[in-house]
This record gives sequence, structure tokens and C-alpha cells, in this order.
Amino acid sequence: MSTERSRPPRRPAPPGGEPYTDETRALPRQRPAASGRPAVSRRPRRSLWARVRLALLAAVAVALVALGLLYWQVHSLAQAVTVAEVRNNPPIASPLIGANVLIIGTDERSGHPEEGVRGDTLILARLDAAGRWASLLSIPRDSQVAIPRVGLDQTKINVAYGQGYANAQELYGPGATPQQGGMALAAQTVEEFLGLRDRGMKVDFVATVNFAGFAGLIDALGGVTIDVPAYILDEEYPTEDFGVMRVEFQPGPQRMDGATALIYARTRHQDSDFGRAERQQQVVRAIMQEFRAKGPVGQTLLLPGLLRAVAGEGGGTQPVLTTMPIDRLDVLLGLLGLAGGLDPDALGQFRLGAEQLAYEDGSNLIFDPAATQALLDQWQRPPSEAREHATVQVFNGTEVPGLARQVSLDIERSGFRILPPGNGPAADRTRVYDVGGAPATSRRLARTLGAELVSGPPPGDVLSEATIVVVIGPDAKP
Repeated sequence: MSTERSRPPRRPAPPGGEPYTDETRALPRQRPAASGRPAVSRRPRRSLWARVRLALLAAVAVALVALGLLYWQVHSLAQAVTVAEVRNNPPIASPLIGANVLIIGTDERSGHPEEGVRGDTLILARLDAAGRWASLLSIPRDSQVAIPRVGLDQTKINVAYGQGYANAQELYGPGATPQQGGMALAAQTVEEFLGLRDRGMKVDFVATVNFAGFAGLIDALGGVTIDVPAYILDEEYPTEDFGVMRVEFQPGPQRMDGATALIYARTRHQDSDFGRAERQQQVVRAIMQEFRAKGPVGQTLLLPGLLRAVAGEGGGTQPVLTTMPIDRLDVLLGLLGLAGGLDPDALGQFRLGAEQLAYEDGSNLIFDPAATQALLDQWQRPPSEAREHATVQVFNGTEVPGLARQVSLDIERSGFRILPPGNGPAADRTRVYDVGGAPATSRRLARTLGAELVSGPPPGDVLSEATIVVVIGPDAKP
């Protein structure tokens, strides 16, 4: 007799569902919160725009702090180096829209008042921050002038600063310091010598830089690179103890510290004051190139050292003085714009030289007024190829025959005015020399050839009447 286990009756399926099978199903177990507490719902993430806005606000705050620190440093510098203008009816101008600054390199030796003070370097700079250009005009220290207010009719222009220095209060009233007097009289002398007022222009600001200040600026930059165009030997370079020494420079690019660059800029016994003016402008351009090459971050890091070099430390002769209110907002913006936006290759470089010289009276240089004014026409206008009317002459510095002729034909097809080519000294690479103050044309030519641009004369054994000289090296392609 068999028996069967009775099964419980099957439950009916719920409406619309599957019937129960009495099978056990495993359900996922919920994990408790790590803390053992019930899980709390998270807040929704901050929107992308909110995070961007927070980052922008932080960046603005940092920028404002940086600008505040910069202005505080500039204001502190202004208090140390700025002196009031003592001329009657002082000019009102701004580098933002155009200003003329007379830069005077002074030979002022602390502790030796019996030696007097001279303005041995005179450079008139035209600054235009809005147009992003600047031009330099070097005035030889032996230029013959009449100095107003002191009764000197035929003397050297470098005497003007010393006369104002020695007679400051007699010329400009009680309270005028020797430096203020020297600046004022030098500015008035340059204005009359160049006939600036006939052009509706003035010397708007003056800045003096002594030897220590010049060398200190270069050392603060870490040195400059100078391409010496020709061998220089000076057997009678003046020393600080009033003696002389022998100095020598080999041709070619070389790194110079402040003391070496100062000697290079001051030496003149091998050639003339004209050659010295070219070297001084070459050093100014090298300073601009060095500063620009540092980039924004490097420039910011350099700023404290540059300010210390300008303001001076430890007493003695002030390295730099100026009548320019550098902490005035428009002046500061103009100078910052030029420092960051001016291409050194676009710097106009002019000098009163042999082309403008009428004759010499002893060691005094007498310049032709018409030729001087023609030079000023170029100096006061923005660099432009159309205005420069530059001519180009190519010299072969390689052993490849006919290379200078081929390069001349190539660049003539690019729109340059060419003089007949010639043979030149051996060159390690192609260089373009801006001889006659044609920065716009020289810059385009250097880009066309992929060559190095040098503002100044070519090697000494290259004789040319061209505005721009090209010396071909082995990197040139026939």
C-alpha cells in the first residue's frame, strides 16, 4: 500500500502576475553607511558656472594685489628718483600720446667737486606708447651751441649741464638743487640747438644716469649681449682715479656685464664721438632686448633688483634722477606699454653725424641746420618703409662666387632698392646692418633673409653709402 505526502494547496497568482512557486529568491542586501548611521543624501554638485565665477574672482583678486604691490614699488621709486621741474611753464606731456625725454649720461664723481660735472652723453628719446614706437637721437657732446642764460655763445653742448649744476639757484631761484639746474639748462639748450619749438615740440622730461647707475641696471638684468662690429683698441681709456688704461674688444657677439658695457659705450679714442654714439645706442637696444627676452614672469622677478639699481643704495651719488612723474597713472601706463609692447627691432636709431656736419672748428662740431632738420623729420615720425627711402647693398662674406649678386636680385624682387653688390669680410652667418636709421625696412629685410638684425655699422672694412648693409654668411642659400 503506497502513501503520498500531501502538498499544500497552491496559492492563486496575484492578478496580472506569475504564480508562486514556493522557491526562495535571494535579495540584495543593503550596505549600511560607513559610520553605521543611515545614509544621508548628498548635496547636488556646484554648477560649472559657479566654479568658473569663483576662479575668476580669485584671479582678479590676485591681479589686484599684484598691481597694488607694483604701484607701491613704483611710488617708492618715484619718491627716491623724481625731482621737480624748475623751468618756467614746465611742459605737460604723456608718453601715452607722445613725449620727448632728454637722457643725460653724467660724469659726476662723488668726492671730487673740483672736477666739475659734465653731461657727456645726450640722447633725445621720442616715446609714443599708443603707437608702440620710440626713436633715439644721439647728440655728440662736442656739438657747438649757444647756451642760454649764461652768456656762452660758442661752446660744447656737454657744458650746459655743468653750468646749470653750478648756477642752479641763480638761474632758477632759491631751492633749486644743482641736479635740477643742470637738467633745466641742458633741456633749454637742446631745445634751442635743435629748433624744437619751431616744430611745436619741447623737451618734456629729463633723466640723468651716472656711470654707476648705467652699470647697475645692466648687472640687475644679468648682463647683455653685444655684437661688436669691428676690433676696438683704446690705449687711453679714462679710469675713476683720473688715470688711463688700455681696453680692447674683439669683433663678434659677446656677453658683457655692467662695467664692461660701460667701457664699450664710453670708449671713443679709436674712432670718434660718432662711433661712440652708435655704441651707446647699441647698448640701449641690447638692454631692451634682454628685458624683453625675460618674458612677463622673468620681468616681474627682475623688478626689485632693477628698482634697487635705479634708486641706489648706501648713499653717494644718485644713480638715476628724472623730472618724469613715473608714478602718475598715465605716465606709468605709457612706460609699461612700451616696456612690454615695443619691439627692439622697431626702435628708431638716429644720430647727428658726418652726414649733417658742416665743418669743424678745432674740436667743436658745427652742424648744417638744414641737414639737422631733415634728420629730425625722420626722428619724430613713426617707423615706416615709405618714409625711410632706404637703399640696400649686399656683400659676399663667403667663398661662393656670385652669391651677393644672386641675393641682391632676390631681394630686389621683394621690393627693396638695391645698390651694386660687392665682396666683404668672411662672415660666420648672414647679418643685416641698419646703418642709417631705417628700422622698418631693416626689420622686413632681416625677416626676408632669415638673418640677424644689427642696428649699427657693418664691419670696419665694409665701405658703403647704403642705408642698410647685408653681409652674406654660409647660411645663405644661392
